[in-house]
Amino acid sequence: MNIFEAVVQGTIQGLTEFLPISSSGHLAIFQYFLNIQENNLIFNVALHIGTLISVVLVYRGIIFEFIYSFFVFIVNFFKFKKDTKEHNSFVTLFISCLPLFLLFFKIPYFDITLKDIAKNNTQPENLFNVGLSLIITSVFLITGAVVFRFKKVFLKDGIKKITYKDSIIIGLVQLFAAIFPGLSRSGSTFSTGIILGIERTTAVDFSFLMSIPTIIAAALLELLEIKSNKISLDSGIFLTGITVSAITGIVSIVFLKWLLKNNKTWIFALYTLLLGIILTIV
Repeated sequence: MNIFEAVVQGTIQGLTEFLPISSSGHLAIFQYFLNIQENNLIFNVALHIGTLISVVLVYRGIIFEFIYSFFVFIVNFFKFKKDTKEHNSFVTLFISCLPLFLLFFKIPYFDITLKDIAKNNTQPENLFNVGLSLIITSVFLITGAVVFRFKKVFLKDGIKKITYKDSIIIGLVQLFAAIFPGLSRSGSTFSTGIILGIERTTAVDFSFLMSIPTIIAAALLELLEIKSNKISLDSGIFLTGITVSAITGIVSIVFLKWLLKNNKTWIFALYTLLLGIILTIV
């Protein structure tokens, strides 16, 4: 891998991780058409670190509130206190991430895990699956936009208003996005939130906050795999991946929020639909 490829992949990762167009799908497309065969786990860790930095910087205020909610939850748990609004935000975020553990359970009679299926689906040659998943992403985005257009009042305004039921449903959608590259994690989760009656900005914020434990878990799993394999990477390329993905990640979050404010997210639905159709035909 050279610096140019590192910059391009870092840009793709940073922009598409938070824009509702699928980072894994676009990386698969890029690697396929540029014939990049190597799947360097160390560089993947760099990309995850970069996107993690971007979401932490943008949502640092809310993250501090979540940390506070965590300690309130612990204290109330040992005091046998009932659920309170102070720690509800932490619990809902925690519940939304639980379905991801299903990735590690073996499917009966097939002796394979969902993680194995996800790993196979992320191979660049599986562009047909990527195309279908992009079309499904478009369906999610269009449905969310239609619900937002015709629903008069969203009572679930603010993360503390999100219910445990909402969290588990959004978490299951995130699980499917982890299995199928091309199915945008951010697009499918925040659209599901809107369909469930969550105010649009709140749904997007919750989706981005869900990405923090998801990104950390993905990086840790890759580090464990690196430990058992002798993999090396130039430090300059590693730092390039972190820097580029972090900067473009911040840009993409701010850009998406601006599009939401101006009700222009329909462009992502059109883009993923057209790209998905082209890939399935090709």
